[in-house]
Amino acid sequence: MENNLKYGNDFKLKFDGQINQIDANILINSLIHTTNVIQEINRYLDSGKRIEIKVKAPEKGSFLIHLNLVETIDAVKSIFTKENIEITALIISSLVGLIELKKFLKSRKPKDVKQDESLTTITNQEGNILVINNSVFNIYDKSPIVKDALSQNFESIQNDPSITGFEITDTQEKPYIRINREEFETMALKSEELSEGERVLTEAATLNIVRLSFEEALKWDFYYKGNKISAKIKDPNFYELIDKGESFAKGDILEVELQIVQKWDESVNTYVNKSYHINRITRHLKRGEEQRFHFEV
Repeated sequence: MENNLKYGNDFKLKFDGQINQIDANILINSLIHTTNVIQEINRYLDSGKRIEIKVKAPEKGSFLIHLNLVETIDAVKSIFTKENIEITALIISSLVGLIELKKFLKSRKPKDVKQDESLTTITNQEGNILVINNSVFNIYDKSPIVKDALSQNFESIQNDPSITGFEITDTQEKPYIRINREEFETMALKSEELSEGERVLTEAATLNIVRLSFEEALKWDFYYKGNKISAKIKDPNFYELIDKGESFAKGDILEVELQIVQKWDESVNTYVNKSYHINRITRHLKRGEEQRFHFEV
């Protein structure tokens, strides 16, 4: 990875495509997940700094969202020093590095990892090699929060078919990294485990409720990517919410960690989905809460 100082203390998120509106939940979720990754990077770097993420007003007719990282000592005073700019530059370079690593690994485990004092050399399952900073690999390897947030970001933007690409750019809109639409599905995966004739995928998913069942042993019915599926919910915190009286209805949306068990079908030469389980529910959105942002062009 190149010198961190090239990153400065701000960057842009670009949602590419011929669009003049974007689903509010997709935009908000992307910002939330990106913010979660940034805060987790700051925690792992142990900078001792309190970092706030400021969203600048979007430019007319575009979906370039300008984000600014600042260290603050109170609600109104920001500190801009050489040391603090270096910290924010390191955070932004780490964010780019984490996305680059996830893209490189395709949500699979590395085939080989070698570390020296400052760099990690990673070989993926295809035999390709990537060299990154130790801190980036360590964050990716040890932080489930980062993996969840990265996956959920791409699951969110995948839900809008008009978005053809996602970029992180500098303030002059020169890309640090780009993810094309055909890569969104793989980027949304949290993990992929292979065994004899079977594959287990764990991914961030958005489900629409079709049929509810409040008995833990029974399955719920959902629509997932246009297909009707049935899945058991294994999240104990979810059932605590039910016991406390939270209401759910047909058409509500659940953002979840979805586990998909697939088996190899020799007759069609591909893996086929066999069962679904919901490991964790991260968000419940009631029907009718979706909104859209409209921008003039």
